[in-house]
Amino acid sequence: MKVMNASGRLIDPFNLEDQDFDPRIIAQTLSRICRFWGQTNEFYSVAQHCLVLESVFQDKELKKWALIHEVFEGLTGMDIPTPIKHSPHMEDYRKAEDKALEQAAKIFNLTPPVPEEIKVYDKRLMVTEALRFMNTSNYDWKSIAKPLPIFILGTPLGMKEAEIAFLNRWYELFCDE
Repeated sequence: MKVMNASGRLIDPFNLEDQDFDPRIIAQTLSRICRFWGQTNEFYSVAQHCLVLESVFQDKELKKWALIHEVFEGLTGMDIPTPIKHSPHMEDYRKAEDKALEQAAKIFNLTPPVPEEIKVYDKRLMVTEALRFMNTSNYDWKSIAKPLPIFILGTPLGMKEAEIAFLNRWYELFCDE
């Protein structure tokens, strides 16, 4: 199964090739995906989510992991909500996502697996984003994790702004060595 990305390249999300990991495509795609399956009160992209998570860390390796932790979404255009992603029906998706993260680590000289700090702060950031951008009247998001200060989110960026900011940060972290 192959699908076409924005460059016109056909990719197989379940069998990615190293050349599929094009930061321009990743930035464009993540900037166009809205968090929380698009069920937010205003547009807030996965690209901006990655940028905010990256800003939490001081260590360069953690900053890099934070920026690319959604790489599979950036290659496939799919941001699957956690409850759906963890259902038995999504096992192949989860395996493909894990494989893509391992492959990205190899390509971009990171030490696998995804560090635990990234997972912890990603969950805390998700709660913070939900409290800011979701209708929270029917769900206790704070039961999942302690939120970060709400100001960390900043102002939601438009798609093009998020794409440019993500790509600029990518080049700063991965190319200024």
